[in-house]
Amino acid sequence: MSSPLPSGLPEHLRARYSAQRRQTGIQLLALSIAAACIAGAGFLLRPMNAIRKERQLVIDPESIKGLPPDLSLLGKLGTFRALAIDWASIRAERLKDEGKTYEALQLHETVCALAPRFPNVWVNAAWNMAYNISVMKYTPEERWQWVKNGIEVLRDRGLLWNPKAVALYKELTWIYWHKIGDILDDEHLNYKRALAVEMERVLGPPPVTLTDQEYFDWFQRIVDAPHDLTGLIEGDAEIARLVSRLRSVKLDPGESLLEFVAVHIRPELRVSDLLRDHAGEDPMLKRRIEVVTDPKEQEALQRLLAAVRSKVLRERYKFDLSWMLKLMNHQYGPLDWRNGYAHALYWSSLGDAVTREQEAASRHDKLNTARFVFFALQSMVMRGKIVLWPNFQDAFASYIEFTPDTRLIPYLFDTYLRLGKEHFGDDPRFKEGTPGPIYMNGFVTQMHNWVELLYLEGGEENLKKAENFYAWLRENNPHPDGQTQEQYQGTVEEFVMGDLLDQLQTFRAAHAIVRRFVFRAMKEWSLGLQREAAADLGRARMCYDFWMEDTRRDPNERRKMQPFVLVLRDEMESFFKEPQIAPLAKARLWKELPVGQRQMVYDRLRSYFQKLAENQNPPWDVDRAFGEPPGMEEFRKTEIETHGAPRREGVEEGELDK
Repeated sequence: MSSPLPSGLPEHLRARYSAQRRQTGIQLLALSIAAACIAGAGFLLRPMNAIRKERQLVIDPESIKGLPPDLSLLGKLGTFRALAIDWASIRAERLKDEGKTYEALQLHETVCALAPRFPNVWVNAAWNMAYNISVMKYTPEERWQWVKNGIEVLRDRGLLWNPKAVALYKELTWIYWHKIGDILDDEHLNYKRALAVEMERVLGPPPVTLTDQEYFDWFQRIVDAPHDLTGLIEGDAEIARLVSRLRSVKLDPGESLLEFVAVHIRPELRVSDLLRDHAGEDPMLKRRIEVVTDPKEQEALQRLLAAVRSKVLRERYKFDLSWMLKLMNHQYGPLDWRNGYAHALYWSSLGDAVTREQEAASRHDKLNTARFVFFALQSMVMRGKIVLWPNFQDAFASYIEFTPDTRLIPYLFDTYLRLGKEHFGDDPRFKEGTPGPIYMNGFVTQMHNWVELLYLEGGEENLKKAENFYAWLRENNPHPDGQTQEQYQGTVEEFVMGDLLDQLQTFRAAHAIVRRFVFRAMKEWSLGLQREAAADLGRARMCYDFWMEDTRRDPNERRKMQPFVLVLRDEMESFFKEPQIAPLAKARLWKELPVGQRQMVYDRLRSYFQKLAENQNPPWDVDRAFGEPPGMEEFRKTEIETHGAPRREGVEEGELDK
């Protein structure tokens, strides 16, 4: 209860005293409200801190573990962290320009540790490693290592923190598609060799199969393998016995086993040859071969290998095995995972799937990531099949060549239409049954290539596909006035032959056309069409010489095709492995081929011939159908001469010339 005002005070004093009382009441009320607000803020502190941590407004101590003490202090700068990130980024760029690449790498890692959930720092770090730093090196080993560094910083760490960041998927796809798959880097062939050999170490030589389903079944075994390798060994008596034998010859059930199998147990080599060749060379090696090739252990060995391969693919390469199988079995056919384009297809399609609902993602990045799905397919149509003669001691000395894979063309056609409608279906210019106005020009160019590839490969089914695509072009790609374009008014044959010289202006097209002519000649030869085969071989040689004349002065040979005799050899191998070719036609061609050409492919195809002969009803005598050509012992002592990115012997880091 307030005390009464003193009596007898003048009016002005009474007014002042009353005002003081009101002021005190207001202050007490303000203090009460402030106390209530502070108490309320205390209740909100925990969820606010969680939001700040999620949005990278504070440093998570886990993200800077392992950094040197002076750098870990950067994580305690609070609001000054942004300045620390700017300083580290600028310093890293300066060190890179000075050639201090490893110091720059450490600072890039610092920046990523300070802002692990900010995708652009990972993109910038990967780009610097795979592109800017790699080209400053002068040996293929160093350049490949920096390209791998760029891949690993995105795949192993960036995506761990940002599993739904579309920019990371786009950048990872780009490195595989452009840096490794394309031909613009002087060392691109060495990147391709290194990746192919690396993946063959993990997966082993491609399985000998007669159908695509057999290939899918082989990979299904890896997908279905138990993820707990230790539990598998402890819980399976047969595998436990095998592992005990392997350890007795110093082979662990891990990557060392995969390495041994990839290097020594190859389908083109007989077990008897292996044991004979190494009998007096290395007793331990002989014992290992005996264990791994023991017929009693083969079922357990295959189950163990599947589990080890599953572990390596999941843990080292961060693959989702179910997604890999889905891409092959349900969407795009038997992809060869030794090919950089297959990796680009995997990461682009996975990125498109997992980031589709991310509203905050850049529409530009999302669109480009989805586009790489058909960019990768498009590249594999032209260069999807691999011929690899691996050198596991020096991957860069391996022989590698790429040939077209026309099986993927229908998948690519469907992908263009699907993504075109998905991205541009609301465009008023969009026409149903087309890829839309934005994709149309590139799509038409690709269809020209498809018609030519299918026609040159030949066969009733391929010719039918070529006719259908040609009819689509005639109907959906008219002249601006609505009339049929002149180039589509003739036959498919006239269209293909008239477009050849125009298509020979790029490496990819020239490479594909030469090989399709050779393949077509093989098919005609197998059918007894000697004159037609000779004509197509002549066309192949003409196109080959036309292209090689243009590249005669290429200083590093990166645009040159392999010698023509090797083109013949690779296409022979592709022909014999083509499931659409009748076995009788293959046997007929084998009889007709010159001895020298049969020698070049016999060891590579021996196990395939064996399985093909056994698969006939009744089984064939493989020696009668696909007998060993004379002179193989002498031929095996010869070396293969190939074109490739030149090796600078004796060049060390930081030296341009020596």
